[in-house]
Amino acid sequence: MPLREAYEYYGTSRGAVANYVNAFAVQSRAYTATFLIKVPAFIVHSEKALAPALARRFIANLAGPHEELWLTSCGQIDFYDQPALIGAAADAIVDYFTRDLSHYRVHDRMRQGSRTKAAGDLS
Repeated sequence: MPLREAYEYYGTSRGAVANYVNAFAVQSRAYTATFLIKVPAFIVHSEKALAPALARRFIANLAGPHEELWLTSCGQIDFYDQPALIGAAADAIVDYFTRDLSHYRVHDRMRQGSRTKAAGDLS
């Protein structure tokens, strides 16, 4: 992230939020470790956000069902407090997981029913 962009957010009142915690960002492990992610995933990024090449590499290594949405931004920090970007990302995420997880809910119910029936057969 360019230093000017970082300062314009973190060095001004724009980035002063009451619930800020100076701690390790768990999601940063996506750029420093290799995972085999098999659960549904939806990735939102931008060509001007932090490290788009690393985002593409991360997406390419997802083993489960996934989709990606590339939005237009001026930089990384736009995703922190720009309502249009946040809204577009949130709407797309809700849409994806509503569609994708409904399949898993049905599948899980079917599996639970099978286990219940199998347990009933043993008694």
